Amino acid sequence: MTTANSSKLCVFVQVYNEYELLEEMVQSLMDQTLRPAKVIIIDDGSPIPEVFKEIKRLANRYPALNIESLRLPLKEEPNLDTVGRGLKKAWISIKSKDFNYMSILDADARLDPQYYEIIILKMKMNPKIACASGVLIVQTAIKEYREQINIGAKVGRKDARGTGKVIRTSLLKTIEPDIFPDVTWDTWINTKAKIRKFKTPQVEETFFYTKRPTTRVAKKDLYRNGRLTYHFGYNPILLLMKVILAGRGGIKILKGYRDARKVKWQLKDKDVRKYFGWRFFLHF
Repeated sequence: MTTANSSKLCVFVQVYNEYELLEEMVQSLMDQTLRPAKVIIIDDGSPIPEVFKEIKRLANRYPALNIESLRLPLKEEPNLDTVGRGLKKAWISIKSKDFNYMSILDADARLDPQYYEIIILKMKMNPKIACASGVLIVQTAIKEYREQINIGAKVGRKDARGTGKVIRTSLLKTIEPDIFPDVTWDTWINTKAKIRKFKTPQVEETFFYTKRPTTRVAKKDLYRNGRLTYHFGYNPILLLMKVILAGRGGIKILKGYRDARKVKWQLKDKDVRKYFGWRFFLHF
């Protein structure tokens, strides 16, 4: 097994209240054939004290993972528009450290034991890969299925996921901290990489599990999907394609897009907004 300090990998884990899921996730990291050198568990403002207590207990029980906690201001309920703040704060805390890779996980993620070894080896062999992830398998009480997430996936293009994603820190070190979005880094990271002519593949040789679908495909989150469509600057053709693929749920996407437009809720990163304006079709 690869030793922790030789992996040069730091893992960020996000949690809001779900402290019961953390130990199974941590055990999944312990079982990796390439363990992370550091794990930062980000408590995104959980109002219950059990979260902090559980992180502290896990840090004592699993010293090999070098677990560190990071607490954000209290939130009475989850706010997906601010989940990126914890990632940004965690990144700034390790930016000067000697990590070549960082990864993002949700509390309910469970990794194939060779997950990081396979992905990082592929990234080492191809320096044009800026970020990558394995295949996401959603495990519910009713069924288990492989999640497909976007228009491109339906015609063969499969990009790296949010949770489970491994990112070269060299990409992030070239970006000014004030540009980092408050929303999750998922689409933003992939887009920054593509603008710079890097690749963002989904690695078919490995996989990870979650207990719920991601917010981008869950029907209840179509309204937020529409808001983010405006936030990232999607052009009318891409918006229309999203609405058509959503079927009856397309009206929720349109409502979200309209409401975000009313308040001019826009990403600060002008390069990303320009990409989704029209450059997207050149990278497809």
